[in-house]
Amino acid sequence: RDTPRQPSRSLDSSHTLRGKMARMVGTVGQMLRETGIALERLGCRLQGNISFEDPLTRHREVLALPNHKPSVKAGCFIAPSAAVVGNVKLGAKSNVWYGAVVKASAHAVEIGEETNIMEGAVVGSTSAKTEIGSKVMIGSGTVVGGAKVGDGASVGMNCVVADGAVIEAGAAIAPGSAVFAKTTVPAGQLFAGSPAKYVRDLSSAETSAMVSAASAAGLLATPHSTACNKTFAEVEAEKAGYKWKEMKETIDTHNLIENKPPSIW
Repeated sequence: RDTPRQPSRSLDSSHTLRGKMARMVGTVGQMLRETGIALERLGCRLQGNISFEDPLTRHREVLALPNHKPSVKAGCFIAPSAAVVGNVKLGAKSNVWYGAVVKASAHAVEIGEETNIMEGAVVGSTSAKTEIGSKVMIGSGTVVGGAKVGDGASVGMNCVVADGAVIEAGAAIAPGSAVFAKTTVPAGQLFAGSPAKYVRDLSSAETSAMVSAASAAGLLATPHSTACNKTFAEVEAEKAGYKWKEMKETIDTHNLIENKPPSIW
């Protein structure tokens, strides 16, 4: 009988050596990367007026596309989690609040002055130009396609304004309504429902209140802008003043872990 061939010890040792070499190379590579980062930071600090900064977020609130660069006038507030993309013209003192998206990758979006695009709203269309006037309120969660919205108009929360719709100056759309394509909402009227239909005429006091609501929302932009532009050190120092904490349930049958209420932040 032939004796069974035993595995070669040299082959096993070769695999072991390769594994050690791979781990060694990976460790050296990591050391070199960390050394490079440290040297870059040191060099920036030695230059004096140029310092190394690590941003809190890499999200870009204003994003230019090839041949399409947003135009943002003075006094605008664009929240850190919002996005203004492409061929967008944003008038002076207009605001795009948290989670809202104004995107003009195919057709332009023009927004007047002192207009508020509230939280989670989406503005823009791939088939038609979007025009929104001055002192307009676009409610939270609302979607506005290639439509026209006149000065001083108000579109409530969670509405849909389809391509080709026209909302004239001082008109109002009730929350949760859908303005179908090619629908015209005359000036000073309230529309509601899906599809949105005429409800009644608005009083002069109501139209004035809509403009005042847009101005009031605009006044909040300054403190929000200040808070969003704090440095990392300021944010960390601010955390020390928070008193709210949450007890964390710890399963420790042997009493080996010290149970302390950690801060949520």
